[in-house]
Amino acid sequence: MTRVTGSLDNGRVSFGDREEIELASAVDPVCGREIRRADAAGAIDHHGIVYFFCSAECKATFQADPDRYAVSSTNVSLP
Repeated sequence: MTRVTGSLDNGRVSFGDREEIELASAVDPVCGREIRRADAAGAIDHHGIVYFFCSAECKATFQADPDRYAVSSTNVSLP
């Protein structure tokens, strides 16, 4: 089951102190773009792994078929 998170911490995701948050990055599993987690357009918790997205379009694409994009540990950012 996929739990959709529209906004974590009012659009920002907090996993650590302020400096860690600002410097933490993730790879959008849909387009492969590297983004700062603090600047992510959204995030989804899929089977306990949080995926971050560069745009609403990438997030919607993931939501439509999450298992297609949640196949590799290289496209996730673990807290």
